Amino acid sequence: MPRGLDIEVVEASLKLVRDVLGIGRGQEVVITADTLSDWRVVEAVASSVRLVGGKPLVTWYPAPSGVGKAVDRAVPSRSLVSALKSADAWIELNKAWLLYSSIYDEVLSESRLKYMCLVGMDADMMVRMIGRVDVKTLYEFQRALARITGEQRKMRIMSPSGTDLSFENDPERPVIAEGEVAGPGEYMLFGQVSWAPIEDSIDGVVVIDGSLWPPEELGLLRSPVKLYIERGRIVDIEGGVEAGIFKSWLESFRDDRMYYLAHISYGCNPGARLSGNILEDERVWGVVDFGFGSQAEAFKGSLGLAASHTDGICTLPTVAGDKSIILENGAYVHPDLAGLAEKLLASYRGES
Repeated sequence: MPRGLDIEVVEASLKLVRDVLGIGRGQEVVITADTLSDWRVVEAVASSVRLVGGKPLVTWYPAPSGVGKAVDRAVPSRSLVSALKSADAWIELNKAWLLYSSIYDEVLSESRLKYMCLVGMDADMMVRMIGRVDVKTLYEFQRALARITGEQRKMRIMSPSGTDLSFENDPERPVIAEGEVAGPGEYMLFGQVSWAPIEDSIDGVVVIDGSLWPPEELGLLRSPVKLYIERGRIVDIEGGVEAGIFKSWLESFRDDRMYYLAHISYGCNPGARLSGNILEDERVWGVVDFGFGSQAEAFKGSLGLAASHTDGICTLPTVAGDKSIILENGAYVHPDLAGLAEKLLASYRGES
């Protein structure tokens, strides 16, 4: 990253801490980082907490192999849990995510803090995905997208690469517009709208043609990975070398829950681009992200936690519900979305 962007990293960090997370005077904020974290971001976020009158505490440890529960034995769990339980906020900047780990499970179930997952956030992403985004308009767009999706009972997702998946939604389950912080709770970065369909209604084929991570050997894909799904569970995997790596990784857990589709998400951050960093990839404008394995409690689904979690990106999707078409070849075409989409994109390009 050019040195000239350093000031923009600070501006984006202050925007995150003050305007998004709402950190106030005297609040204690734990920032978790590992040896794969971008230290420029860690320092900028910690400094921003201090600037708004908060009290930052940065924890730093060797990056473990794996994510979720796979990290339990490799990180200083007792010390982290003790620090996090008494904090007012937790910002996760480590590359190997603690999301869905035993640490996460214990802390989120026993404390009332603001938690935001920003795993793998680097300086360039910080500027593009936070600093230069019209967050107010993005929140408005996400709320509309969540409402429209919640109105659909039956849905179908297709793509030029071969995705053809059908499922039903439970009207009692939430459609989550990520990143709009309102008090203590679990939050992901804005630019994503997510929900969990009725698990045993999910049937068809998912073709991951953008990126897939974890396992660590993957990221941006050279060839598609095709997943055959019956009643919400992966029953077969086809593709080249990368499909074989993914299949072996799933098998290594000896946990049947790893094969279940845990959530579906739209990407809608105008600053995100396919990079191999899954935090960014799943927020690329107009993609659909399919998550497998652990299912956050917030989705109100039936799966619960698994040994780990993985996300795969489908590009140029068409998403059609029984009441309306939402996405068409990666473009938000619903009449309640199209105008907001153009406003967001124009603002990011500096045209308004």
